[in-house]
Amino acid sequence: MSKRKGRSVKKHLVAHTTLLVVGEGADDKAFITNVIRTHRNSDFDRRILVLDSDLPPAQAERRKAEQAGYDIILWRPQCLEGALLEVLGERIGAHENSQQLKPRLHPRLADRHTEPAAYAELFPRPVLEKTTNESVCSLRHYLENKQN
Repeated sequence: MSKRKGRSVKKHLVAHTTLLVVGEGADDKAFITNVIRTHRNSDFDRRILVLDSDLPPAQAERRKAEQAGYDIILWRPQCLEGALLEVLGERIGAHENSQQLKPRLHPRLADRHTEPAAYAELFPRPVLEKTTNESVCSLRHYLENKQN
């Protein structure tokens, strides 16, 4: 193979980064997929577990996940539905559990609660960017933050 005089061949290295987000249920997966789609043009290199706070992982489980390189976000208050209802400006009582919150949110969704498209209408990017819900802000931070 001959080289042309005066021409140098440059190889361009492209760094691909990824984000792995693991939720605990079908609803979590659907909402997280919708959030990721709203930030689809960003590059990611993080691992996150997103879990309900009403049954948080034991300290040993948390330590094991963190040693494996996972950050943990707990949905607050109580669960995904509690966080999303709070995004919509609804109050969540300390006595309410995830099973009580599901019927408050699910009828308002545009599709089955396990479908990412169900969340798009109620939770477009401007709504997610404006919220002060700690859990959603933490997840949004991970999706927007390109640095480790």
